[in-house]
Amino acid sequence: MPSLLERLLGDGTPDEQVDLESRQNDADDALRESVEERGYAIDDCGVTGVAVVNEGPDGEPIIVPIARFSLGETVENPDMELVWDLVGEAADALQGPFDDVFVRHYDVQFTFDGDELFEAEECRRVALTDQFVDRYVTDDRFGLGDLREAIEVADDIDDEIAPVVWGECKDYSRTNNAAIVFAGSSAAAAAAANASAASCAGAGAAGGAGGGAC
Repeated sequence: MPSLLERLLGDGTPDEQVDLESRQNDADDALRESVEERGYAIDDCGVTGVAVVNEGPDGEPIIVPIARFSLGETVENPDMELVWDLVGEAADALQGPFDDVFVRHYDVQFTFDGDELFEAEECRRVALTDQFVDRYVTDDRFGLGDLREAIEVADDIDDEIAPVVWGECKDYSRTNNAAIVFAGSSAAAAAAANASAASCAGAGAAGGAGGGAC
């Protein structure tokens, strides 16, 4: 039987892909609604994709949901208080739809000093572990300040492993043996990387070209 990644990258549409697309859409709707309601001064946002980075022993997907915020074309030094407010919004939006899937971590990405979600000069990420996100969303005693402090304390010199505070955005389109599910399709990492630009736009496009925007 073909592996999950082989089926995701094949011609058909496996049930796992349909399920992840539905979860992505639910998270995207929740994020867009909350950001619009609170009137954050940003250009754009969306839950832009789900990276399937591995599979479990029974073929279950191991994933990295990706939320992305465009902070603005003229922003060179982002307001970190705003950044962490948006991290909290992303955690709230992502946790519910992906609660019963194996999440390696959540990627919350920020583009700035350029136009739109995938055309900026700069892209940085905050990578959140599943455990920290679950605690933030479900424990009223663990607020946004506690989440920020916990992530900052737990971050180390390895920007590949969550938690990560303000690291370089990871391009999942350039990760071997991964598939990106977005907007009703899945793409092979290598193929998406070849099709993407070398800029931050390319780094984000394959990893999150789908999903709605605020």
